[in-house]
Amino acid sequence: MLWNSTLLPAEGFQAPPELPMHDHEAAPAGLPPEALLLDVRSYSEFMSGHVEGARCLPLPRLMEDIVHLVPDPSLPIVLYCSSGTRAEQALRQLRRMGYLHVSNGGTPQHLAGRLGRAVQRGM
Repeated sequence: MLWNSTLLPAEGFQAPPELPMHDHEAAPAGLPPEALLLDVRSYSEFMSGHVEGARCLPLPRLMEDIVHLVPDPSLPIVLYCSSGTRAEQALRQLRRMGYLHVSNGGTPQHLAGRLGRAVQRGM
């Protein structure tokens, strides 16, 4: 959002505080090659466009199926969804389950751009 400073009172104005950095803002930069990209949206959302190389594990199935997909809790995992919200929920669940290197990658477009990968449709 752009502000027109002429509309703001000069005295007493303070810039808004810096927002805290979320995991998805720092995670992909140093992404280990063995990191699993995990799309926590529904299967139909995944098919409509996902990061190249990602796997689909919808959030409602996460706690039940993650132990089969990723039995090693030290494996790096980058989660993403359409807005980053479900990925954040998944991140909290996985950390409670003992997964050590989990991060929120944000949206498919954002993550694909940061990784230099394509957003694919279908399989």
